[in-house]
Amino acid sequence: MFTLWSDMDRLFNRSFADMFGDRMMRRFEDCDSCAGAYRMNLLDRGENLEFVAELPGVEEKDMNLTVHDDTLTLSAKRTVSRDKENRIYLAERGNYDVQRSIGLPSRVDVNKAKASFKNGVLRVVLPKSPESQPKQIAINA
Repeated sequence: MFTLWSDMDRLFNRSFADMFGDRMMRRFEDCDSCAGAYRMNLLDRGENLEFVAELPGVEEKDMNLTVHDDTLTLSAKRTVSRDKENRIYLAERGNYDVQRSIGLPSRVDVNKAKASFKNGVLRVVLPKSPESQPKQIAINA
């Protein structure tokens, strides 16, 4: 399946480049200022959900993570200083202020959540609330 998606991406990118030229296409590759500038994963680890987000160039103080009902929201801001004294020939890295929300598949106990941020990667362990845990039902004969 991954190969199919990769092939479709290449086909789209090539068609876009043919229509607008390679120079225009390069403006959209790896665009940090585009919406959804960071990549996220949400994994079910049994008793916990694990949320992982890549936030290159973001400082811990510029992040905000909240859970409301069954929605997790992450906002992040990155500021890149610009060299104003010299001529810039290529500037793909930019500032961004992005917010993304994702629905959680089960209720979580936010008071027991643990988050860490290291090397530009945010990891959050969200324990599932007791009412979200599977319960064994005894079967009587």
